[in-house]
Amino acid sequence: MEKLKHFGAWVTSFMFPKKKTKTPLLYYWTKRYLLTLVIGLVIIGVVSILWIRHNNIQTKLELTKLLAQELSDRAINDQGEIMIGQKLPFIVHEREKFLNPGQPLHFYIKNKNGEVMTPDLHGPDSFGDPQESIVESLPIPKELTVKKVEVDQYHKAYAVMSPIQYEKKVVGGVYILQPVDKLTNLNQQDYYFLALLLCSLAILGWFVIYSLSKKLAKPVLQVAGAAEEVMKGNYLVELNDNVQEKELHQLIISFKEMTTRLKQLETLRTHLLAGVTHELKTPITSISALIQAVKDDIVKGEKQKEFLVMALKQSEGLQSMVEDLLNFNTFSTGSVKVVMEKLDLTTILKEIVYQWEIVHLTNMEHVKLKVVTHEDRLFAYGDVLRIQQILVNLLNNSLHAVKGNKTGEIIVTICQDDDFVRIEVQDNGYGIPVDEQPNVFERFYRGIHKKHVERGLGLGLPYSLLLAKAQGGSLSLKQSTGDVTIFLLKLPKHLTAK
Repeated sequence: MEKLKHFGAWVTSFMFPKKKTKTPLLYYWTKRYLLTLVIGLVIIGVVSILWIRHNNIQTKLELTKLLAQELSDRAINDQGEIMIGQKLPFIVHEREKFLNPGQPLHFYIKNKNGEVMTPDLHGPDSFGDPQESIVESLPIPKELTVKKVEVDQYHKAYAVMSPIQYEKKVVGGVYILQPVDKLTNLNQQDYYFLALLLCSLAILGWFVIYSLSKKLAKPVLQVAGAAEEVMKGNYLVELNDNVQEKELHQLIISFKEMTTRLKQLETLRTHLLAGVTHELKTPITSISALIQAVKDDIVKGEKQKEFLVMALKQSEGLQSMVEDLLNFNTFSTGSVKVVMEKLDLTTILKEIVYQWEIVHLTNMEHVKLKVVTHEDRLFAYGDVLRIQQILVNLLNNSLHAVKGNKTGEIIVTICQDDDFVRIEVQDNGYGIPVDEQPNVFERFYRGIHKKHVERGLGLGLPYSLLLAKAQGGSLSLKQSTGDVTIFLLKLPKHLTAK
């Protein structure tokens, strides 16, 4: 039963693992940097110890070579006889203070007959047994030589051999045995100094890493906190952009611009909801009231027909607004393609204006429409249908602007410059106030004059701007004063690769 419980707990933990707690940025990187630093310092420490030991061995062996040469020079007299005498033990005793402080130094002399002569310097050998057998097995050297020999199963030594020469003939040799473990012993102060140095570097490195990580994490935490506020719907966040790091500065600036844009979009969404609701509610209410009046026989005879005509006009206006919404959404998402071809804009412009004038003939009683062409034929690239949509929208706006003006005038001018064909639509209507001009191409924005003159959603100009850009051109408000308003459409004379 107990095993079954454990198995059930394992299955539960496997199927539904616990959510891991996220590690703070400062702790996460400080921990990893410190771990990397410690590993690096340990490696450096090990390499340093090995390097110091190697250098220590080489240094002591070099000094031992010098001692062996000195002993070989002093071990023979003028008659060519090998003599140990009293000076050699004294020299060895003096030199071992520098070579092996606190450790006895053993040397042997072997003559040309292979007989080993062992001076009694310190009593029993440091290896525990006399080493004559090792020396006996070694050849008489012809030159200064260092050879590693095996003392016993657990100990090895370096044998430094120097020839004893008389009249350029080798008559014997000096042998100095240096235990390997004695050569590799370091002074305790060296270990203490190395340990102190590595610990100091570790503490200093940790402090530097912690300080840098804290400085790096501070603006990131600031942005993370601001992001939480934005997620809660609070777009009024304050961020300190006084940081030296280029990437962090760019992150903070981008986030601030994003929050500003989100705030604008939220305001626009609120206005859109209110505007669309109001604009769609008004014709629906009118249609409902007119039809209800006919249904309840409040009006009779010709009045019923008149009410139905009015309801039909309201429904047409409602349909037009819904189509504007659909068209704008479709084009802004890139679902509509633009077919670019070379066009004779002068001819096309005249046809578009003529057709528009016929459609609006009843509203043109006090409006003078004129087309000005500086050249018979001007060619540019574009989509005929999209150009017509832009010009019809600009002409409609101009017609609404000059309504009520007994001397209303609309002038359409076409000309060219180096790279574009320019089409200007000018009117002498009520104009656009200076404070409203930067917003004329904003979605769902409608100026104060336009709200009172006509119903709509404020998508005409933004939609036309999208159409112009899709054709490689542009649409802008060139001028708007008290008596003249000019919109400028530019279309490219040459196709550019996208």
